[in-house]
Amino acid sequence: MTARSLRRVQDADLRDKVVLVRVDHNCVKDGVIHDTFRVDQSIATLYNIVERGGRPILMTHVNRPFDKKRKQISCRDEDSVTAVVRYLQHKLGVVFAVPTFRVEPGRGILDVDTSVNWLIEDLKHRRVGGVYLPNTRWFEGEEGLAAADAVAARERFATQLAGLADVFVNDAFGSWQPHVSTSHVAKLLPSYAGLLMQKEVEALSALTEPRRPFLAVIAGSKLDTKMGCVEAIAKKADHVMLGGQLYNAYIAAKFGVTIAGVDPHDVEIAKSQLLVPEVESKLVPLSTVIESDSFDGCGCVPVAGKCGSGDGDGVRARRLADLKPGETTGYFLDVSAESFRDASVAEVIAGAKTIFVNAVMGLTPAGFHEGTAALDAAIASNVDARKYFGGGDTLQEFKSLSPGLYMTALECPSYYLFTGGGTVLKALELGGATKLPCVELLMAADGEELSRLEKPKCMALESCDCGPAPA
Repeated sequence: MTARSLRRVQDADLRDKVVLVRVDHNCVKDGVIHDTFRVDQSIATLYNIVERGGRPILMTHVNRPFDKKRKQISCRDEDSVTAVVRYLQHKLGVVFAVPTFRVEPGRGILDVDTSVNWLIEDLKHRRVGGVYLPNTRWFEGEEGLAAADAVAARERFATQLAGLADVFVNDAFGSWQPHVSTSHVAKLLPSYAGLLMQKEVEALSALTEPRRPFLAVIAGSKLDTKMGCVEAIAKKADHVMLGGQLYNAYIAAKFGVTIAGVDPHDVEIAKSQLLVPEVESKLVPLSTVIESDSFDGCGCVPVAGKCGSGDGDGVRARRLADLKPGETTGYFLDVSAESFRDASVAEVIAGAKTIFVNAVMGLTPAGFHEGTAALDAAIASNVDARKYFGGGDTLQEFKSLSPGLYMTALECPSYYLFTGGGTVLKALELGGATKLPCVELLMAADGEELSRLEKPKCMALESCDCGPAPA
């Protein structure tokens, strides 16, 4: 599937229209932007809307303000859109107005009240460059989790959002869940895919129909939440490499050992679903891991599987071949860089034509970096492969551990950096981008004629009379 089957923002009539834009600017932690990548990637869509006469109202979710135990929404400054708005104002040189709505303790914002209409008038008359709504998850109706009647709350919020604008544009590829701001409102307004959404969907098609051999690298903290993705990717890929607790669960199941910190339930899943021939035959063994006596390591940054401070023995490299059935081990907190120098692993990476990475191999906050850095370097050495990196933690660690490679990847045509790695995994599990609920709503219906704006003459392969006559 290609982006051409979507209703595209560049084909919408936006002149003098108020455009409600769902973006994924969920990059704020403790009130500070920790990475501007997602925001920067959405700027092309914003420029396209404004350049063609549209007036944008932006919205995004930030973090998870709903407390599952107390079943309440907390509207804290740390989870506001303020940091994003300040960044956009600095980046674009325009003013964004942020409306303030009444907050009901424990329930969040109940309504988009009429006070926003004054800001929309300012928007239409170009007294402000845009309006940025508060964190969508502050609204009771976004997910309906804190509402007595969730269905009514969602319907009310969807109607109120739709009443603000003439057109809806979804550019939030990383927000695949069918919430009100990504899904319900798309049913009430003419809806289009933003430029980033189109790029991400197009890139995803290269993973559903990959050049072969196809190598997928996946990691995570829980196997039970990732097993569906692993099975789907194993069917699609020629080789699968696991990291983090996913790999630890596999090791425990394969070698019959008990690894500290690994959920026994995950081990049982690994036994029944990873050790089956159709999956295990695709797995790439990584021969050496980094073992630690404590979950936080010893406070050093391990080097070559040894304590980086040189005065401790709480961290060590362990070869899987040396594990004994029934053994109880310490925590396996990383894959050794040595594993990626094994001939069989190096051959798989060097021979791949498509590589997808949604993985941090080790517990990087505790200093266990070497596996992830070694993986990134090994992948970069394959200059012939098309390389796709998931968003979130994968990109954060790629940027932190291999800044030179990261800067190259931003501009290199052999790399593509997704804004939402979890969305990619979900799409691969479902069977393609069109199966994502929020993307499906942007697809043209059967028999629907998609309007296409006339191309400028200078872009058509015809004689062009828009420039000076030749001498």
